[in-house]
Amino acid sequence: MKLHILADNRTKKRGLRAEHGLSVFIEYKNDAILFDTGQSNVFSHNAAIMGVDLSKTNHIVLSHGHYDHCGGLIHFPKTDQFPKVYIHESAFVNRYAINADGENYREVGIPWLMDDYNYIKDNIIFTQKKLQISSNAILYGEIPSTVAFEGIPRGFYVGDETNKSADMMIDEQMLIIDTDKGLCIFLGCSHPGVINCLNYALKLLPGKKVEMLVAGMHLDHVAPLHLQMTIQALLDLNIQRVIPLHCTGIVAICEMKRFLGNRCLPLCAGDSLKI
Repeated sequence: MKLHILADNRTKKRGLRAEHGLSVFIEYKNDAILFDTGQSNVFSHNAAIMGVDLSKTNHIVLSHGHYDHCGGLIHFPKTDQFPKVYIHESAFVNRYAINADGENYREVGIPWLMDDYNYIKDNIIFTQKKLQISSNAILYGEIPSTVAFEGIPRGFYVGDETNKSADMMIDEQMLIIDTDKGLCIFLGCSHPGVINCLNYALKLLPGKKVEMLVAGMHLDHVAPLHLQMTIQALLDLNIQRVIPLHCTGIVAICEMKRFLGNRCLPLCAGDSLKI
């Protein structure tokens, strides 16, 4: 398997760009999967510099309906054979996040309309709980909450300007690639909780082990005990490679590196990995 981090909050290489977002290009056997597209054309800009040929893409997976994961899709090279795009059926709702002032809201949903891009609309496949997209790759969504210390992050809403309700993030889905070494699990933001997602994957795929986790983990503002319990759970699962990206947060990444050692690989935009 080869991984190429096309978009992330950080980069350390000349000529590459960073943004608040995530995009990972995955090559495994006959699959060439683009997992998320960031919020702009950063992923395609970086792909060109990194020598990643996006025309090889045969699947595009959008983890959930936020701008920093889906916004870049309209910048994917337009071709006669546009790849199938997999996204949960509830992703296209009006979404908001509350600002730091606790009073005003900002839009955080998908910033384009399907009807404006027929070539995308014609290739969208709406997902729900489970979808096998290839012989090795499967999507799981509508992830139930079973981990006591995790929960849906507060401050996210759906609805309209006058009638908002808490966003339960039911559209977030994880990509699992079943490899010869074990499961490689990809998560956009882990809004349902990263340990919750991992436990759900192992429940659905009994007898399997997690070889690699590549994820935004939304740990930037969690309590110290929450972070400590997350790291302990990762240790207990004995994951060989943990790649924290995007919304994981610098403090959480540093703590993971401290406790997981060489098993934690703090990659960023411009990095590639072969396993």
